[in-house]
Amino acid sequence: MEHLKAFDNEVNAFLDNMFGPRDSRVRGWFLLDSYLPTFILTVIYLLSIWLGNKYMKNRPALSLRGILTFYNLGITLLSAYMLVELILSSWEGGYNLQCQNLDSAGEGDIRVAKVLWWYYFSKLVEFLDTIFFVLRKKTSQITFLHVYHHASMFNIWWCVLNWIPCGQSAVRAHHHTHSQCRGQALRLPLWLSHLPVFLYDDIGYPVLKLLCSDIQKKASREKDARAVCRERGEEWLAQSPLPRSQRCDKQEGAIKKVMGSE
Repeated sequence: MEHLKAFDNEVNAFLDNMFGPRDSRVRGWFLLDSYLPTFILTVIYLLSIWLGNKYMKNRPALSLRGILTFYNLGITLLSAYMLVELILSSWEGGYNLQCQNLDSAGEGDIRVAKVLWWYYFSKLVEFLDTIFFVLRKKTSQITFLHVYHHASMFNIWWCVLNWIPCGQSAVRAHHHTHSQCRGQALRLPLWLSHLPVFLYDDIGYPVLKLLCSDIQKKASREKDARAVCRERGEEWLAQSPLPRSQRCDKQEGAIKKVMGSE
């Protein structure tokens, strides 16, 4: 326990040295004083994807219709609250579209910071997006950009809350809460990321392959089996002495038989 505490102190000292003094107004707020909880929760999220895909490998996909309805409704209401509260608190603080100081609005800044904390916390809740994909076996939705976006946003906003918890940060959250609220209400996926394309090519595929390796292997085997069936059917059709109309009927039956055996 002492070693963990010493490591935690070293990590926080390193961050303080890198970014400078933290904003004292958010000290003591849940999850903000130490970076380790945010980091550990992110690691758990990534491990859940990897282990979840292995667990669901030979199991049927779950529907989760009732849970998803409740989840989407909750996220939509939270996003709507954050959007309205950000607008009202920015209006109270006299915010403008130019560069905004972190301490120019007094109590208005504190109100903005509280909303932004909820925005940071919502990034943790949204880890469930990927977990639901895993349980429903929607592997095609678990792209590297999707995972990168969810993991990075939670960590980025921990930094925002500690060093720039109000001011111009509210503008960024305005955009995201409006888009998120609209996207959740329409039940549309909203996977935004600013990762350069070269990182997706060099890093994204290996990471995704690690997280979803078993499902990808199974899909590859099924694809190869279909290709073999088509080749066998075409060879049989070309060599058969039967009339063309009968050959087509026989080919269709042969392909179904081979697919069943695969």
